[in-house]
Formats: sequence, structure tokens, C-alpha cells
Amino acid sequence: MDFVNPLTTASRNERQYPSTDKICWAIEMETPLKIRLNVCKSWSCPNLGIPDAAEYCWPVYRLGYAALECKKCGGLPPLFNEREFNQWFALLTKNKRGSTARECLRCSSTDVIHYGRTSAGNARFQCRECRVVFTPRKTKASHERAIERFLLQLHQGVYTAETTQYRILEKAVNGCEQQLHRSTQEVKHVATVVLILPFQGQEADQQLYVVISADTCSGHILQITTNYCNETVGDSLRYKNMAGPTPATSHHCSEEQIRQQEMQFMQRSQFDEIQYGSARLKRNDRGCILRPVIAIHGHFQRLKRQFPAIRDHYLAHECVLRGAAITAWSSEVQTGSTDLWFVVEDFSQQGAFESGYRLTGIWRIGWWNNVWQRWSRDGADKVISSLTGQKQPGNVATVSLRSCEAFVRWLHSHPGSLSRSRLGPGVLSRHLVCLAYLYNEHI
Repeated sequence: MDFVNPLTTASRNERQYPSTDKICWAIEMETPLKIRLNVCKSWSCPNLGIPDAAEYCWPVYRLGYAALECKKCGGLPPLFNEREFNQWFALLTKNKRGSTARECLRCSSTDVIHYGRTSAGNARFQCRECRVVFTPRKTKASHERAIERFLLQLHQGVYTAETTQYRILEKAVNGCEQQLHRSTQEVKHVATVVLILPFQGQEADQQLYVVISADTCSGHILQITTNYCNETVGDSLRYKNMAGPTPATSHHCSEEQIRQQEMQFMQRSQFDEIQYGSARLKRNDRGCILRPVIAIHGHFQRLKRQFPAIRDHYLAHECVLRGAAITAWSSEVQTGSTDLWFVVEDFSQQGAFESGYRLTGIWRIGWWNNVWQRWSRDGADKVISSLTGQKQPGNVATVSLRSCEAFVRWLHSHPGSLSRSRLGPGVLSRHLVCLAYLYNEHI
């Protein structure tokens, strides 16, 4: 592979919140915030994505947890501590702002314009929202050479974590993410899956929750997010470690499998409370593990800022993915310019199928009574469900998670995969971003 340095190329009775005071929730809901999560998430409701609608009532405990009730449609999405989420999201993006001209250094707005040049000839930009003027950061030549050596070793599987230089690693991650977000064509169709990987924590084989999004047309990875945070965050965002086996995942395209997954959603203390196993950090680790729902919402909020023109979201069968995606793209879903689909796919048959699918089954399944359609071709099945009201996809072949599955297979076959479980969650999270860049260069 021709190596290119990315920096040189352009149970329901459990209440999840400590306060049940109506006044506390009112203060939380009325505070001006950049990202609003406490909104209706029903695709057909006029209040979809609208904060502070007159028909909202909160907190409601009808299902055993603090929820927002939309009296317009009857939806009961779980409540978030929006203040703590926005504080974490600012921490997530603070080291990435200003590294490109896409986001404001102060407020992370993407509404920026050219604003002349510095005395050294470097381009300057101004944010239209907060009016701050900034110059994208540049990386020193010595750092670029060190990053190039690191990425080459990582690609060959010979990099050892004992020699980690965190400053170089952080710069490499920022450079690789810039390349992931710099698509050569407008991204219209995106697949998103989740993955659980082992890491070295307080004990061996602790579990890290990973969210992966890929362009279904080019196969390129667009973004990777994990639920590790190296900063202190609010208690409502933290994952409560639950010892137990990791939930089994299956790609069997059967009605029984889909019903089983829907039953797992119903057995949660609340719909978005994913318990996926133990994730205990070392005692000297200053970071924390986030609830998967927080990482997923952060993932889609960042994805929306980088690729606002996405037309179709193809999602693995996880209700939290649907909730986060429809929150980030709520205005587009309302106007019919963005659609969401659940996809369960049989990957035992290799290769892409361009046509010839036939409809072989239809069911209504789950709490939300979603319509599922099974499509078959030459022994390969896929089951899809429209989440935004469509009766049938225009082209069944394009509704697929194969772009993500190909990366996951490549990741497991990579030369460094055997040593990855010995990494801490912070280093592992950064390595995954760099490996995604290397994968994009490989395909």
C-alpha cells in the first residue's frame, strides 16, 4: 500500500436520574443549550426534534423512568441531562476545533467564512455565529515525520503501546479524522453499526463500545466513536458497570431473531439504557466510560456537522441508533429529505448483489410495531424496516451494512489485532481512528 501521511494531504423501576423534582427538571429544560436531546423522536409527529413544545410534559414516570411525554403523539422518550451532555460534547470537540476551517475554534459552528490572510500568508476564517476570527492550526514538520513513522508501524502491526507518545498520537488522530471527513464526493447513503472490543482495564477483557459509520457507495469509513472519555463528566453520562456476559449478536435474517432483539429492548431499565458487560478502568485512569447512548448521540451530532446532506441512514438493529439519528436529522426527516432504515443482513454470502431481490415476507414486530420486510436473492437474505414511513425502498440492493462489515472483518484480520486487547481504552480508541484512515487508503 502506498502510505500517505494524513497531515500532509489536505429493570424499569430503576430511575436513572438522582432528582425527581419537577423544579429541577424545569430549570434543566429551560436553560439555553446548543444541542437539545429532550425532544419528541416520533417521525410522524409535528413536534419531532422541537425543544420546549407546548405539548410536552416532564418528568413522567409512566414506564418507570424519567421521560418526556409528547401529548401530541403519546411518545415517551427518556430524559437526558442536557447540560452535562453539552459540557461533554464541548470537551469532545475542543481539541479538534480550529484544526481545519470547517469548525469554529470557540463554538464549533460550521458556519465559517474566509477572512483574509495572516502576515505569513496563512488563510484566516471568521465564525458567523460568534464572530471570532481564527487560523487553522498547523503541525510541525518534525511531528509530521513522527506521525508518518507511527502510522506505518501501526499499519504493519509492529507498533508497541509501550512506546506511545501521546502528543504524537493525538496529532495523528486529528489528522486521520480530517481525512475521514474529507470525502471526495457528497455523502448520501451511510451505514452505521456497533461493535464491542476488549481492552485492558482493572481486569483483562473489559468491554469498549464502538460506533462505526461508513459511506455505502465508496466503502470508506466516515467516523468512529467509542464510549471512552479522558475527561471528567457528569454522573448522568457515566456507564454503570454491570458484570455479566456480553449480549450475543447475530445476523440471522429471521423473524425469530428480530423478535428476540426487540425483547431485549423491552427488558432494559429504559429503552436507551444499554448494558453490554463489564467496562472497569484501571484505578489510575483519569477518564471514564460513558453510557453507550451518550456516545451514540455524540457520534451522530458530529456526523451531522460533517455530512449534513445524508439522504439515507442504514442502521443496525439497535433502537438507540434510531433515536440518535432521528434527533440529529429531525428537520430533514420532517421535510422528507432524509430517511432511516433498520437493516439485518446475512453476510455469509460474500459479494455485493446489485439486483434480483424478491420480497419473501412481511411482519409487524416490537413495541413500535415496525413493518419488517424480508428480501431474498440466491440464498442471501436481508430484512429491512422503514423508520420514517416509506412503504418500500427504491433499490433494495443499496440498503446494506456491508461497508461497515467489510471494515470489521479487516480490523479482525489486521496484524495488530491479537495485541489490541492489551491496550487501554484511550489508546485503543485513538488507534481505531488511525486504522480507519489506513483502511480507507487500503481499499
